[in-house]
Amino acid sequence: AHRLRTMGRLKDYFLEQGLTPADFPVAFVFHEVISVAWAGGVWGACYGIQPSVTVCKPFAKLPAAEKVAGAFHKALVFSDTKLAKMSWLKKVPLVRNAQPRRLTVSLAESLVVRAGVKPVSFGAKLYFSYQFVLWTKKVKLGFNAAQKRKETEQANGTRPVMVRKNGRWVRETPAALTLALPPKWDGRI
Repeated sequence: AHRLRTMGRLKDYFLEQGLTPADFPVAFVFHEVISVAWAGGVWGACYGIQPSVTVCKPFAKLPAAEKVAGAFHKALVFSDTKLAKMSWLKKVPLVRNAQPRRLTVSLAESLVVRAGVKPVSFGAKLYFSYQFVLWTKKVKLGFNAAQKRKETEQANGTRPVMVRKNGRWVRETPAALTLALPPKWDGRI
């Protein structure tokens, strides 16, 4: 019973915010797209900045760093052998000229950075997904309102109908006016 009340409160909350179950696929796809972009962006930034070389250099002199260095070196050797077997990687334009070891290290660095900022980034991705859904609904409502206004104006005769003739958009003359005009002369008698 408690679980049903919680689900009811969640449903009411989302409905109050203007979200319906039909909005979930749009939000989910947008959330995943920005998640992949975020992961790729952080990985690319770590590849360029090299935090383990630049930021962490002072920590290399600590006693704990020596203990970790052996395991780190073994992991790099293992990843080097795995990357050497991935011939498809050389066909990907983004990483074709990249250094395999640096790709591995920057991936690990990006995982650490993303894990560190996950409480903020996850909330931000949810917020951006919510804003995107609201924006798409607003655009759709605006488009529907404009379409309805256009149809009403055309039905009332206050808006000319645009038709395509000879590859160009031209205004179609209202029917009442075409009855009063003589037919177009084609140059023949």
